[in-house]
Amino acid sequence: MEESDLLERALRAKGMGRYDEAIEAYNTALLHNPRNTAIMESMGDIYYEMGRHEEALAKYGDALTIEPRNLLVLYKKGYTLRKIHRCEEAMQCYDLALSEDPDFQYALNDKGYCLSEMGRFAEAVQCFDRSLSLSPRNIRVIASKGIALRELGRLPESLACFNKALDLNAVNSFVWYHKSLTLRKMGRDKEADECVARINMPVPRMS
Repeated sequence: MEESDLLERALRAKGMGRYDEAIEAYNTALLHNPRNTAIMESMGDIYYEMGRHEEALAKYGDALTIEPRNLLVLYKKGYTLRKIHRCEEAMQCYDLALSEDPDFQYALNDKGYCLSEMGRFAEAVQCFDRSLSLSPRNIRVIASKGIALRELGRLPESLACFNKALDLNAVNSFVWYHKSLTLRKMGRDKEADECVARINMPVPRMS
């Protein structure tokens, strides 16, 4: 079977959720073209979706051996590492990507999330500020900055972030919830309760 046919078969199988079949087709395609980093990246993506994180990391690593400055693969490797709580290693991926492109927002945002998870909130705020200078309407980043500012005790600035996020999306229950936490820390319990009353669904998680 030709490489193009194998890739088409893999894509079709992936689209139908038949991941093992897709992996098999990609493996065969790699025999035809063992330096095809796009195939390795696609295999890493499938392994990630299957929850097989170590295998995903191995495939992203294979791709980076050939293309060590591939920004998207660096990001995906870092993202996978963050998901399994290996933030120090994830940071290395993001820093390398950002050394190539300081405006690469996927890496910039995820570095901020990593720093927050590590308790390095001041550095996280710096990442979020840089990201928001490039994309000022990113609600997730605005809210994440608000959370980091609250952890730093900078409550008025934290509240301003949540208000800005709600100006962009007034029904975001995650933001209403975190606004309530900041207000409660400020001793403004009545306003906090009003925020909680605006939440009409379970609070979503921001991964």
